[in-house]
Amino acid sequence: MFRRDWTPFSLWWHHIKVHPISYFGGVVALVTTALSQVIHPRLLGFAIDHFNGIALPSFLVMETKERSFYLLFGFYLFSHFTLLLGRIGWRVTMARQTHIAGNWLRGMIWRHARYFPRYQLNSKYTPGVLINASTSDVNASRFVFGFTLVGLFDVLFLGIMTLAMMWSIDRQMTLWSMAIIPPLGWAMRSLAKLEIVRYTQAQEYLSTFNQQSSQAVSTIKLQRMTQTGSYWEQKLVTAAYEYRLKRLLAIFTEFRFFPLMGVGVIGSYLILFFIGINKVFAGTLSVGEFVAMQSLVFLLQDPIIELGFVISDIQSSKASLQRLCDIYNQPMEQHLLDAQPSSSQTTASQECKLLSIKGVSFSYPKCDSLIFNQFSFEVNQRERVGIKGRIGSGKSTLVDILGGLERDLKEGTVSYRGLPFDAYSHHQLRQEISIVTQRPLLFADSIRNNIMLDQPISDELIWHYLHVAGVDQDVSEFEGQLDCQLGEWGINLSGGQKQRLTIARALARKPKLLLLDDALSAVDTATEEHILQAMDRELKESTVIWVAHRASTLKYCDRIVELG
Repeated sequence: MFRRDWTPFSLWWHHIKVHPISYFGGVVALVTTALSQVIHPRLLGFAIDHFNGIALPSFLVMETKERSFYLLFGFYLFSHFTLLLGRIGWRVTMARQTHIAGNWLRGMIWRHARYFPRYQLNSKYTPGVLINASTSDVNASRFVFGFTLVGLFDVLFLGIMTLAMMWSIDRQMTLWSMAIIPPLGWAMRSLAKLEIVRYTQAQEYLSTFNQQSSQAVSTIKLQRMTQTGSYWEQKLVTAAYEYRLKRLLAIFTEFRFFPLMGVGVIGSYLILFFIGINKVFAGTLSVGEFVAMQSLVFLLQDPIIELGFVISDIQSSKASLQRLCDIYNQPMEQHLLDAQPSSSQTTASQECKLLSIKGVSFSYPKCDSLIFNQFSFEVNQRERVGIKGRIGSGKSTLVDILGGLERDLKEGTVSYRGLPFDAYSHHQLRQEISIVTQRPLLFADSIRNNIMLDQPISDELIWHYLHVAGVDQDVSEFEGQLDCQLGEWGINLSGGQKQRLTIARALARKPKLLLLDDALSAVDTATEEHILQAMDRELKESTVIWVAHRASTLKYCDRIVELG
């Protein structure tokens, strides 16, 4: 389903193989464009020589000079028409792939990241890193799939055809014009290496800056309570200034391509002036040929200048594509990728213990100490179990294990309805098990959409679940009520409101098993009592496992397990 051997080239080549018609059509359009551009100055030179009485090539000779001129003029108009068609052609075929590839690369990030292990999302691929990849890296790399290729083929086709046409007019002047290319190529290669180093440094620092910005926004209420807002402001200003310096250094390195290109153009014009004029006076070069050579040298500026852009784009795209490949090649949680098993597998043991943990030992990656060592635990259907323990005793980790979010066990097994978690797809478990985490997660969307998520629910039911969670009165006072827009992480709500909204969302999924990780810690005791009574009535047929520090929160539990 997912490859893990992506390289910048294999990504690029894969996209080309998926869209062969667009790229073939783009090549044809670029050849047509280049040929039309090169023919223009040559036809203009023929016209000048024709007026000066110099014979035209045989394919342009007609019965009279007037007819020959009309034929020449017809070819000139036709070349303008083909030039127009060619330019339209490569824009709607090859150049358009820039935007298509950008959507594909961005979608690939989220298709892969949704299967990453949680420790990777909490450490290496944090939201700041992924956002930077989906914006800055994708925007920098997408051009190599479209506009950069247009430029590359334009350099090849237009450059070769222009030099070929110049060669057909005067070989000596053409050779002298080409003499500037080898030293120019060496200088551009050295500059390209420097640019990719500086561009990579800027991109890496941007990821750090994005992560710091995300942390600053998510802790804004804590900053107000601790009066640390000025510290974060100074930290972000300093980071932004550092990124600005690194980014400007990369941009200034890119700008150094332009004077190099100018050297090539000026050199070609000097050759044309000193050699071409003498040839005209000596009679070895006609005025029409001199004008054609002048136009061709001017035309040669395009591929020479474009070459700088192409090299710069390729280098920056290569760096960004490599960063994207690092994301695409990351190991994924296998249980998230497994196909959904048959329903017969998951309904065979309905009367067994709902949850059973036997001999589980667990520790987090890069951590030697065990959080659980040979831990065993059972939960019956429709039972209410409370979990207590000191800070750091593993309460939240146990919730993750019971919910099937942590499966990388050192040893032991976890069974749900008599079958190991591996017998179920992730989708099946999420249909039956809901988790309310210690840190409420709300999306930047309406309250209605935050409650509904992926399943349609009537407004009447939404209000019912809001009432059970004790937040219906608060929502009724918001502007727009269910249509009230929340900020990222529900930043415009209090801690208690956020917790109660996430409880309502969990209830709306009608879970068979509900796991609550200190889900009412920010709620006052009076409101807590109302919610506990309402949830006790609502969840008669559900199993509830509740982690809490306050004894009052667990008073409706059938039994309490003490950790640590």
